[in-house]
Amino acid sequence: MKYRLYFTDGEDRPRTLAGHKNVLHGPPTRIWPDTSTLYVRLLDGHVAEDAEAGATVVGAGVLHIELGDFARQLATFRTSGPDGAGKLLDFARFFAGELWEVYGPESD
Repeated sequence: MKYRLYFTDGEDRPRTLAGHKNVLHGPPTRIWPDTSTLYVRLLDGHVAEDAEAGATVVGAGVLHIELGDFARQLATFRTSGPDGAGKLLDFARFFAGELWEVYGPESD
């Protein structure tokens, strides 16, 4: 899973957070460690993916989200418009289905 966030830091400098999660086929016991660990690099400027190789790295690290923090994060989801609750349910089904494709039993 790839992440890219363009933002401006506290000193008004453009930055890019580029990150990835290693979500690979494996046993279901890997779901939480794999999906809650984000490997990140903080880049100088707003850097597109294809320009990352030449970018200046100003920081790097590994972010982990704890289960309690994830639960609080889920409580912040909001929708608007018709069938908002249904759209949240659609997203949950999609997300669970994607996890099943990676961590569910392999079919022959």
